[in-house]
Amino acid sequence: MKKVRDYKFTILCACLILVALLLPSSTFRKVPSFFGLDKIAHLVLFFLFALAYMLEYEKVHGRFPQIFLTLALVLSFVIGSEMLQLLTPSRHFELLDMAFDTLGAGIAFAVSRIVRKQGKR
Repeated sequence: MKKVRDYKFTILCACLILVALLLPSSTFRKVPSFFGLDKIAHLVLFFLFALAYMLEYEKVHGRFPQIFLTLALVLSFVIGSEMLQLLTPSRHFELLDMAFDTLGAGIAFAVSRIVRKQGKR
């Protein structure tokens, strides 16, 4: 139970992402649509997920997570969330979504590294 408490924001972000990605596409009909909005949403959601994970990891372990560990977690979640969409009637697996998911997480990793290094000066 301590792990759940330690990573509560990471888990919350993951749950919100899954809900957003698995809701029927008809849920978002009233949302204004323009080119790229879906991809920006993927980028932002996975940016927040990765940022929450890295901040909570650092708080628990007193150090920044290794890039391999972060990459493994994020890629597993990216692939898993896209594959889950195959189980829904109105959603589908998209490589471009996966690219934007990974890009969002990568930006979070890079920004947090830069900010951390700047804070140590």
